[in-house]
Amino acid sequence: MVNDMADRPPIAVNFRRRAKFKKNTDEAAKRGITAISFKGAPGEEDQKFDLSDVAVRRPQFATAFCLFLEKETTGNSKATRGKLDEYLRNFIEFLDSYEATFGVPTTELSQLATATMRNYGDWLDGNRYVGSTLKLSDNTKNTRYNFVKRFVKYCQSTDHWRDEIPKSIVFRRPWVAKLKPPSSRNSLSIIDIKSLRKACKAVIDCARVELDRATRVVNDATIRVPDLYLTTSVVPFHDPQVRLKAAAQAFEVNRLSGSFRTSMRGLARALRKPYGETSAMISQLYFTTETLLPFMVLTGLATCFNATGLVKLRRENVKRGIGILGDERIFVIGEKPRAGRNQRRSFPVDSDDPYSVASLLDTVVTHTEPLRRHVDPRYADSVFIAARTTGERPSGYFDGNNNTFSTLEVALSVFLKFHDLPHFTINDLRTIGADVASMMSEGEIKVQQIVLQHESIQTTMAHYQTEQAARARQEQLAHLMNERDRFISSGGRIDPRNKGASAGLYRAATPGFDCLDAMNSPIVGQRQGTLCSAYGKCFRCPRAVLFPTIVNAARLLQMYERFLQARDVINPARWIIEWAPQLRILTDFWLAIIPVHILADARALELPPVPSIE
Repeated sequence: MVNDMADRPPIAVNFRRRAKFKKNTDEAAKRGITAISFKGAPGEEDQKFDLSDVAVRRPQFATAFCLFLEKETTGNSKATRGKLDEYLRNFIEFLDSYEATFGVPTTELSQLATATMRNYGDWLDGNRYVGSTLKLSDNTKNTRYNFVKRFVKYCQSTDHWRDEIPKSIVFRRPWVAKLKPPSSRNSLSIIDIKSLRKACKAVIDCARVELDRATRVVNDATIRVPDLYLTTSVVPFHDPQVRLKAAAQAFEVNRLSGSFRTSMRGLARALRKPYGETSAMISQLYFTTETLLPFMVLTGLATCFNATGLVKLRRENVKRGIGILGDERIFVIGEKPRAGRNQRRSFPVDSDDPYSVASLLDTVVTHTEPLRRHVDPRYADSVFIAARTTGERPSGYFDGNNNTFSTLEVALSVFLKFHDLPHFTINDLRTIGADVASMMSEGEIKVQQIVLQHESIQTTMAHYQTEQAARARQEQLAHLMNERDRFISSGGRIDPRNKGASAGLYRAATPGFDCLDAMNSPIVGQRQGTLCSAYGKCFRCPRAVLFPTIVNAARLLQMYERFLQARDVINPARWIIEWAPQLRILTDFWLAIIPVHILADARALELPPVPSIE
């Protein structure tokens, strides 16, 4: 027998990693560590947790929490780890009160019991008999209690404390949580999205022209710049190109601020009205917040990243590669610190589309390169950085706590007001993208979940469902119910899976057709307000629409065969009154208007049969 395990890596590889971590954990537990630090991002301080105060009375708690942080929160943000430290201290405060009130010792992990956890729940409820005066919401209670539950279960899973904490601890049921209103539900209509894209494209076109021109001028060796320190006259800088190149050289030295006015007098005099101010020169040479913003907006609409993932996008997370179908694609990875994982999107590389994600990011990376030597180390690899027209240090748009700078939101508000667009925030771009996915999928929330990369559909429903998306889903549900009723009432003849050629039109009762208003059929016997069920009678209906495709033509040919079969079995009187006119207009009008080559291809097409006329 062939050994199919020969080419597989040994499973012991995983055991070695786990054994190494277990060994380090045991050693740390034996040493009784009371502090732990996490390395900060470039330019940020390391995050340190000192639990020596907790270790005075509860050394096991301090050590276990340090190891818990190391094991469970490596990929989380600083704010998340800080919250866990706060929750532990809340629990320690309860243990102190519990011990003082009831005399029950709680200095070791082995002394935790079901009664302890039950009384902690009462403490969170604010019950006075356990010495509590808290007034917390149910959501806050769940958050704090679930942390302790998670911490205890971690200790129960480790070899060092497994035998100390009782396995019989029973945790209380969670409080009935109230769904929080989402932080972002602002969305745009299709018309507004189109207007937004048009406005962004106009600014992008102008920015590209200005930046490309500035790059050519700066790199043009034939343009000579006089000595910036010795020249005091404004005359050598009258030439706009000389002035622009000189401003670029001065920016490298002092960013056209500080000692600029006193050390480079000639250029400083030239950078005043009417020649051009320093802010105008900086705007021509580099990206500013105003010119960079449209690139961020279009990228955010395409990626549906959170605001943090968008503004913190790094160059190392933008890569080109080959997709699973062999086409060239750009892969974009956005951070999602609170979830402890990244968001991943890929897009085709289309050199003919100047507004594709690949083209937008290429432009940004190219024209922000001169700024990177001036930025703080934390922004050195950020895609979206911009110069400050005031001469301050170029920067990104986030701080150490993953907060977005207000300058970006202010610039967005000004941009929207100037172009007469509804207000939204950078974080709303994710909601708007989800709404577009909803519109394209006729309200399918599963598509929204996939686009937003949520682990559960409940997250999508609770936090990213706008009224517009919910209404579209309700309308789609109502329409599907109507189609089901029609399917049943027609005896299965009108199959809702026979979609029309246009998504903007309702499906007609007869395969091959679409209908302008299937809810208000003019055919005798149909009820107003319900989907038309007049199978085989669309040929004489004034609301019938035919798209001359090969599939639709094949359906009409199938209906022609069904009419010929029905003519031989239906009562002649009924045939003449009810069905003969349908066959006549099918042959004389509908088949006649379909091009001959489409009919030829349709005859060679094999499709499932259509139901009989009656």
